[in-house]
Amino acid sequence: MESPQKRADLQGIRGIAIISVLAFHFFPKWCPNGYLGVDQFFVLSGFLMCMLLQKSDQHNPISLFTQFYSKRLKRILPLYLFVIFWAMISLYSVFPSTSEKINQNSASKALIFMSNRGKTKEEDYFQMLSIALDIFTHTWSLSVEIQFYLIIPLIYLIGSKFPVKIQYLFYISIACISYAFSAISTPTVSFNSVFARIWQFLTGFLIFMLSKSSDPLCQYKIIAQNDENDEKECQKLLENEDIQNDQKCSVIILSLSFFLTLGLIFVVFMPIPLDARFLRPLTTITTGMLIIFSKNDQKILSNRVLTYFGDVSYALYLVHWPMYAFWKLTEDGDEIALVLTLLASIILSIIIHETYEQWYLQQSISVIGMLTVILYILNIILVNKNEIIDRFEGISYRYGTLDNVTDEMTISDAARLNHIWSVNDYANLNTPYCEYESGGPLGWCRHKGLSGKYKVMSIGNSWAANHATIFHEECGHIAKSILQGSASACEPLYPSRQSEACRANFTDFEEHVRLEKPDYVFMFTRFITIGDPLPPNVTSFDMDPIYQIMKAQMLKMIENVSQKMYILHSMPRPNADFIERIVPMLRRGVPAEVIDNLLVDHTMYHLARRRYSQLENDCGGKCILVDYDPVFWNSTIQNFRFFDDKGFSYFTTVTHLSPRGLEHVRHVWTDVCRKIT
Repeated sequence: MESPQKRADLQGIRGIAIISVLAFHFFPKWCPNGYLGVDQFFVLSGFLMCMLLQKSDQHNPISLFTQFYSKRLKRILPLYLFVIFWAMISLYSVFPSTSEKINQNSASKALIFMSNRGKTKEEDYFQMLSIALDIFTHTWSLSVEIQFYLIIPLIYLIGSKFPVKIQYLFYISIACISYAFSAISTPTVSFNSVFARIWQFLTGFLIFMLSKSSDPLCQYKIIAQNDENDEKECQKLLENEDIQNDQKCSVIILSLSFFLTLGLIFVVFMPIPLDARFLRPLTTITTGMLIIFSKNDQKILSNRVLTYFGDVSYALYLVHWPMYAFWKLTEDGDEIALVLTLLASIILSIIIHETYEQWYLQQSISVIGMLTVILYILNIILVNKNEIIDRFEGISYRYGTLDNVTDEMTISDAARLNHIWSVNDYANLNTPYCEYESGGPLGWCRHKGLSGKYKVMSIGNSWAANHATIFHEECGHIAKSILQGSASACEPLYPSRQSEACRANFTDFEEHVRLEKPDYVFMFTRFITIGDPLPPNVTSFDMDPIYQIMKAQMLKMIENVSQKMYILHSMPRPNADFIERIVPMLRRGVPAEVIDNLLVDHTMYHLARRRYSQLENDCGGKCILVDYDPVFWNSTIQNFRFFDDKGFSYFTTVTHLSPRGLEHVRHVWTDVCRKIT
């Protein structure tokens, strides 16, 4: 029996889907509805699943399962694992070190097809700071699809036991339940959950059944003629009428296909964001109708450009996001680089499709199985690279401890630890001394194991969490309680960048101080907006809006503080791009003074210090500035130095104090709290 010809129109629909996804990711302002391309992929996948299941052995459930899974996994796994492998290589070689931790975790989820889950606190934190992106975030749709593969053969086997009409009712009922679940769920669940997507797969599933079980559109049965004398004449008339009807039907079908395609393109590429609750079912139904009516469409959906995009769509979907993420982290805002990244994604996808993808699709199932096992092993090794190296070298790195630096360590150890400290920056914000309300280092927590006499608060941006361990160890003896509050990138005395989150945290800090009524407040923060320039024609802090907000917030707080408020003074910020270059530059013989000039950012630093100094003057004797400048100032070179003689950095690439940096300032807090009696 001759195998059915590959439908070019379906590849054309895939082409529209992948182009819309690319447009949404690369140009979201111009194509805010492009995410619907994934919905189209789900409908097409459902159509393909039904076809594969109906071609499988209907009488042997085990055979049906094995045939279905072997065909789908052969298509999906080799390229999927291949792209993850090269993405991990790229992660370690060209991506910022701050991207490592979240992508190691994300790759682990991708390898077991569990990417369709909400972001962790760590991922949210790094992405908010624009210092890391999940390069495997796009694998969520593959996770949804694979998870659906686990249940669709069972659904099909149950449905196949019913008469055809009941089968339709069975599948439609499941689809309706899934759609209802999607409609009542939160946006995150509705987007990510396989149960909220079943109705889209089943739409494609039903479309295949409909296309196979129904007579072709516009076809009718010829009623037998009883008049033998008129038989030949009647037959000729009927044949002529058939031709005319076929032509009319062809025009109708092509017109429907044209308008459906045009409508789909219009909605997907409309530059105005539309409600997903309306768009998602509309796109799903439209895609299903297109599959029915576009079979003979040779002009639009079957044109070579669209169908070729459909052919490379799988490779392009897997490849484009890691490349976009690299652009976002390194060249964000450069539109020319963005377009070049898009073109590079397309070219690389074509190369992969024409070489590796075409090669493995022609291999036997045993070769595919061996290739899959090898790629899985390599990916597991890459995901756990840091732990494997540490074990191999006999290195023990314990989260929550400080630098572990010894006198015997060399510049090679500095390179390794500088990298580890940046990779594990978020994990090191946790302190074993705190019981967290939110389950993570940011937000509010109470320190435990205290027996002093004062109520203490420690507040600030992420520097409050960054300092939590040494603060507890050096100042815990004075406290009967320590309430710690940390808000990422938000200063307690000013709503940084006037962002919505920082405005909320600005109020939250003051409310917690008012409710806690502490004896002492310690404010740990690096300056953000507090260092911004004075407005035009403003020469005094009396007219400075930033300072006036700082002062008002400070006065509200100290009304509820019985003793003192210690405020960490401003210091220069490090240039994060050069932190991991410290050791390589030292090895090349670059003078330390040159590295200092590259590493230390004096921008806005002096104005931030002036504002804090004025705040101390206006505080009525209740505010004390704690200054790190003398600790990092090198009087010999008359500049700040952010690394030690062996190259150990005092900062991570997230511009927190590294474990080495925290040890470097530990004595400051020892001295401060020793004076509190």
